[in-house]
Amino acid sequence: GVVGVGVVGGGGMGGGSGGGSRAQVQDDDSINATESTGLLSNNDSSQPAHQVMDRKFEIVELCGMFLGDRGSSIYIFTLGLYMYGTLWAYTSVFANACSQALPIASVLNLGHDDYLLYVALFSSVVVPLTCMELKEQVTVQVILSLCRLVMVVIIVGSTAAAMNSSTPQFDDQTCAHGTAWVNWSGLYKMLPIAIYANIFHHSIPGLSKPVADKGGLSFVFGMTFAFGMVAYGLIGGTVSWYFGDAIDQSANLNWVGYHGGTGSQDDQGNWHDKAWWVNVIAYFVVIFPATDVVSAFPLNGITLGNSLMGTWYGPKIREVEGDRAIVSAFRLLGAVPPILGACFVRDLGFITAYTGITGFAIAFTFPALLNISSKRSCHRAGLDSATAYTTTFFSSDTFSKFVAAFGVFLVVFVFASLVLGA
Repeated sequence: GVVGVGVVGGGGMGGGSGGGSRAQVQDDDSINATESTGLLSNNDSSQPAHQVMDRKFEIVELCGMFLGDRGSSIYIFTLGLYMYGTLWAYTSVFANACSQALPIASVLNLGHDDYLLYVALFSSVVVPLTCMELKEQVTVQVILSLCRLVMVVIIVGSTAAAMNSSTPQFDDQTCAHGTAWVNWSGLYKMLPIAIYANIFHHSIPGLSKPVADKGGLSFVFGMTFAFGMVAYGLIGGTVSWYFGDAIDQSANLNWVGYHGGTGSQDDQGNWHDKAWWVNVIAYFVVIFPATDVVSAFPLNGITLGNSLMGTWYGPKIREVEGDRAIVSAFRLLGAVPPILGACFVRDLGFITAYTGITGFAIAFTFPALLNISSKRSCHRAGLDSATAYTTTFFSSDTFSKFVAAFGVFLVVFVFASLVLGA
């Protein structure tokens, strides 16, 4: 079972159709919830026992319902570490990419540290966006999603073209450097980055709330994972094979030296008179990831701020969630500290290595534990735990226990490897 729009207990990603999503989200004392909680009893025996109407349940709330105060505290601590690290990494990506592509600090007589200049610029954009609601950002998010597809095509296409060209396409590199097909010694470094690149479990309630037809969310999230797998596989395979050990920590920065076989090289190794389309490709690949994190930062900042607010106010959260000042204050608490941290630690590899560790628990352990606990809560109350998203195998306790244990194993394995490797 995977945490969905307040969907736990035998469920998959997504929500119900029509008025709301089906879920078991009550503890034993509130199984006959009233409309004031956002839950309505469903007397139709052919349907799941309860319906979530307009209320959105953050994961931290579900942890409080089914895993108790201790489980909720552990989750918010884990989420806080992960989210602060994620926002920290976004800031670093933006500042590093822009400082290399557009060094303007000296031109503006603002010193020589372009990185800090772009951190300030980044914060001036993403902090206000974090204080906005997701439905106010729909147009921007859709445009950036299309740009991501273009980015994948350009990276894979230009790298493949360079592999099949007899003339240099990137600086003076004339052929693919190649790399080992498998390097087990680097597994502990790859796993945190993999989970970091694919995790969005903690944001599913917030991402799902603006969607009118929640019946299609399972398909949407499933296709998101499928597209990510194909895109990351193509980019990782082609780029790592071509650049080998010369690949940059942020791989898109290798396109700073892209000239597409056009122009000429001077005695200092710089390329001049490159074709206009080469400059378009190079700047797009270098700059877009930095622009893209401008959209990703608010999504995660909103999730963190909402979770912090839910932890602080507990059951009284419904009384304040409509207060824009309080909501903005908690979102600032989530958004500002990682930006300040990025001013001091700029190494993206270091940040993602340790950030991804807590992601294992968020992606594997907590959803599995919630699936098991929510079903048991329904059974104790004499209710059927099956929902429209229940499957025979993936919703079983056996599979959930395996997933939960797998998450714990990855946390221990990667953390121990990083410490011993350091």
